[in-house]
Amino acid sequence: MREHRLYQVDFLMRRYGFKAGEIEFGQGGNLSLQSDPKQLWAQKHPERFPINANSAPYYELLRVPGLGPVTARRILKRRKQAALTRIEDISKLTARLQKAKKYLRF
Repeated sequence: MREHRLYQVDFLMRRYGFKAGEIEFGQGGNLSLQSDPKQLWAQKHPERFPINANSAPYYELLRVPGLGPVTARRILKRRKQAALTRIEDISKLTARLQKAKKYLRF
């Protein structure tokens, strides 16, 4: 699990635009084994959510737990066609989109 968490942090920094200082560490300086790093960051920054799915830039969408690059690009594409009014406008409701739902506003 520790290796998996390091992999997740690597992705957050290299592909999602996170900075080293934004990664949440627990007591003892370790990553949480119970929650993924992006989820912990979002919980520590409630003032940033929910974000508007119809106007948020790509890198802001990437900070939403449950959204990755593919889904963020899909949101950008679909909102050009029509305003998104519900989570199902993005894609079929999966566990990841269900996770993202509480961080998005339509």
